[in-house]
Amino acid sequence: MTKAWWRRVATSVLSGLGTAVLVVFLPRAVGATWAGVGSVLGRVSAGALLALAIVWFAGLWAHSFVLAASLPGLTKRRGLTLSLTGSAVANVLPLGGAAGTGLNFAMVRRWGFTRAAFGGFLAVTTLLNIVSKLGVVAVALAMVPVLHSARAFGSTSLLFLPVPVAVVAVVWVLADQHAATAAGVGFDKLIGLFRPSRPAHRIPELRRSILRVLRTGWRPMTTGMLAYLALQLALLWLCFHVLGIALGLPVLFTALAVERLLTLVPITPGAAGVVEVGTIAALVALGGDPAGVAAAFLLFRGFTYLMEIPVGGVLLVGWLGSQHRVRRTAAGLDAVRG
Repeated sequence: MTKAWWRRVATSVLSGLGTAVLVVFLPRAVGATWAGVGSVLGRVSAGALLALAIVWFAGLWAHSFVLAASLPGLTKRRGLTLSLTGSAVANVLPLGGAAGTGLNFAMVRRWGFTRAAFGGFLAVTTLLNIVSKLGVVAVALAMVPVLHSARAFGSTSLLFLPVPVAVVAVVWVLADQHAATAAGVGFDKLIGLFRPSRPAHRIPELRRSILRVLRTGWRPMTTGMLAYLALQLALLWLCFHVLGIALGLPVLFTALAVERLLTLVPITPGAAGVVEVGTIAALVALGGDPAGVAAAFLLFRGFTYLMEIPVGGVLLVGWLGSQHRVRRTAAGLDAVRG
């Protein structure tokens, strides 16, 4: 066995243990119990679950417009397939984002797109994902004065401090070629401390690739992303509403901001455990009942995290089956020609 293999095994075990510990002790961390959380979750009706599922799927469909615009020629149905299959892999494997990206690359190549096209697609979607999350956090910061308990919000505000700097940096790199070059040189020096790398020329190239796609697709990207975020907020509100947990929209928007921010740090698969503990703790600090907010937010994560695993898995099995049929058909044609 190689050292790399052992490192992967160790990472998987530690990540799995970390997730389990966070989930098991989640209620205790926020002053609740699993019995109390389960009692609240028992209020969910079949009709409510159906309504939540419809809003969840509508959000994914809105996001497929972003993906289709990021890779000209990609259909929305295939964009949805990429989203769900990639998320299914990322939500199961430790540091699974890379594995999900590899799967998406294989799928896109099978559909006839070039490596360069996928590179541009990956750059644009990654940028939009990060910017949208930081944007939600920035709006949450601007809403602090209208929160019913700005003092309570102060206990979570340290999470948001890097956001204005990050937003300004992204805009600056995209707007200024010299800034992109300087950023490349900076990353070159930073990464060079750990391993040989020469990204200095890559960031300006990445900038040009991103701008080329944004010039033609910014309208559907913007519309799709705003609709997706609005539907995510609607799903979160509904999860609280169906359980009878009364929290104001500004507080729920803040919770969404905390959740978006914590998903940027995938210490565990899909940031499971980290997102739940951090966001529920923020909601409790903002005045929510521990058992109620824990139940409602776990219901939300049941759709945005857990549901993606079986649904994406089914789509992946279907795609693999279609590829097998294509190869078998091609082999049959070759045999006839031979």
